[in-house]
Formats: sequence, structure tokens, C-alpha cells
Amino acid sequence: MPVSLKVTVLIPLRDNDGEPFDLATWSWWNDRLTELVSGFTDVGVVTGWWRGYSDQNRSLVIIVKTLREVDAIRRLLREARVRFRQEAMYLEYHRVSFEEVR
Repeated sequence: MPVSLKVTVLIPLRDNDGEPFDLATWSWWNDRLTELVSGFTDVGVVTGWWRGYSDQNRSLVIIVKTLREVDAIRRLLREARVRFRQEAMYLEYHRVSFEEVR
């Protein structure tokens, strides 16, 4: 079984003032993400706590093969941090054994 990297990112549904993001921001995100990866799983909406503040986020799981791809996702999140008006964006990755069972 080949070893891959499982990447999890959290994308906020609202800015820190509670305002939802507009369609242009979401379109930008979806376009940029699909330029980088061939597929991902939108796990759904999750609630998180950060420094006494509760928010809701889209949780996305992406399987990639190289750290270079993780670096590309990291660069995208740096851009997203500005567009989504966040202090920081969540990025988690670790090695996994991945198999497409046919």
C-alpha cells in the first residue's frame, strides 16, 4: 500500500464579526482549491472553539502524495487567511496508508 498524506483544513463560514462570506469569496476558494488537488471530501460543518470564541467551519479532507502538495495547500491557506479575514487558518497533515478498493 502506498503511503500518502491526509490533509485536514477548516474553512470558517463567517468572519470574526459574525458576517457570512459572499459568493465571490467562496467561488475564489473553490476555484483555487480545485486547481491544486484532484479531489477532496467535504466532511460537513463542524463547530470549533478558539480563544473563547465559538465558530462553525467547513471541514475538508484531502489526500496528497507529497509534502510539496502540502506546501501548496499551506500557501493557499495563507491567501485564504486574508480573504476570510482570519488571524490564522487550521492545517493538519500526517502520513496515512491509503487504498482505493476496487
